Amino acid sequence: MNDIASTVAEAITSRHSVRAFLERPVPRETVERLLDLARYAPSGTNTQPWHVYVLGGDVKDKLSAAILADYAENDEREEREYEYYPTDWYEPYLGRRRACGWGLYGSLGIERGENERMREQRARNYVFFDAPVGMLFGIERRLNTGSWMDLGMFIQNVMLAARGEGL
Repeated sequence: MNDIASTVAEAITSRHSVRAFLERPVPRETVERLLDLARYAPSGTNTQPWHVYVLGGDVKDKLSAAILADYAENDEREEREYEYYPTDWYEPYLGRRRACGWGLYGSLGIERGENERMREQRARNYVFFDAPVGMLFGIERRLNTGSWMDLGMFIQNVMLAARGEGL
């Protein structure tokens, strides 16, 4: 394997979900560089259907506060705009999902059945797990499945570029 292949392989295999961040600011130039690299993601007929909203500072904090306030008031989950998961889980996916959830909550000392603590942990999503910068990604509602795949490839490029920046 050559140096480039090794670097790419290392970036892919070292990817993991981060739920605790340093209080180190991320310069605007770094964010712009990430997004510039990510735009090279493939997209059907070069539509580049993604929209990115970069949030930091007071804007991020105000949005997080508004979402948390709504989350605190509403025990019921909002109706989803699209289905991400199947209505009825089945194997092998059910087992993988459970193992992931139990592993995450277990690492935080949250036991099965501690629903309030689980809910509090889910709320951490809405403060971007205290990351200094948050990104929201989207596409227009009228676009179809192929555009969702394009968006996924774009987001993967953002993640790989961030890894390359040491983030």
